[in-house]
Amino acid sequence: MAQDFLERRRISLIRRLKRKYFDKKISGPLILQPSDKPRDFSGYIFVCGLHRSGTTLVEHYIRAHFKVAGLRADVPESEGQHLQDVMPIARDHGGPGMFAFEPVMHLDEISPTDAEKARKRLLECWTPFVDETEGEEPVLLEKSPPNLTRINWLRKVFPGALFVIVSRDPRAVAGATLKWSETSLFELMYHWHVAYSTALDVWGDDCVALSYEEFCENPEKIIASLAATGKLTRREVPLEIEDRFARPINSNGKYVDLMRPANFGPGAWDKLATLT
Repeated sequence: MAQDFLERRRISLIRRLKRKYFDKKISGPLILQPSDKPRDFSGYIFVCGLHRSGTTLVEHYIRAHFKVAGLRADVPESEGQHLQDVMPIARDHGGPGMFAFEPVMHLDEISPTDAEKARKRLLECWTPFVDETEGEEPVLLEKSPPNLTRINWLRKVFPGALFVIVSRDPRAVAGATLKWSETSLFELMYHWHVAYSTALDVWGDDCVALSYEEFCENPEKIIASLAATGKLTRREVPLEIEDRFARPINSNGKYVDLMRPANFGPGAWDKLATLT
């Protein structure tokens, strides 16, 4: 059964047909207002992880505890993917629980010349939405779920960047994503496997694994481990965190209970567990 599960490559027929004939393609971001004086930064932090994995929670805590600039705009969770026209957006390629199945979402190779052009354009797009609290903060923090499937591409465009890979019990992610994806829990589990396998395939010293469950249990311990990377400088006084994130609560139980007992067999969850 486990082998059959991990070898499956099909999406549910209903969802596949709906995506082909009824899903409307959305044009590029309408909010863009590229700057002719793009900011450059001495460092870049990319938060990576599937929808409903705790990436927004982690981004807010990093922003509050370290001297970094973030992006803030009227788009879903202020994600950088919605504020640029260089990289494909998850929304346009299946959305939550689906995007990692699409080859176009797996960016990898890029020439040095094209990497420089992509960097320049991304910074032009992101600069108007940079939110700073202490003036010229040296590091830019960006989070978007598709970062998970383009780590190697991003490290070529932003050399020296740090990648914070946030993972959560795949059963909880599947349960929490079910209402959006129009697929099955089993297909969502496979999507988790595909997405995190992509990150594991290009894992390097610039990657830090972070567990949603451990973060909820002890946020300060996780903040300390990020400080230990040497890529981040702590704020003297942490910023105030939004009420919805102020007290992290592990909500896995209500989603895991949706799933009948099942043996999912070996998967990316096994290898990732050794890194967190």
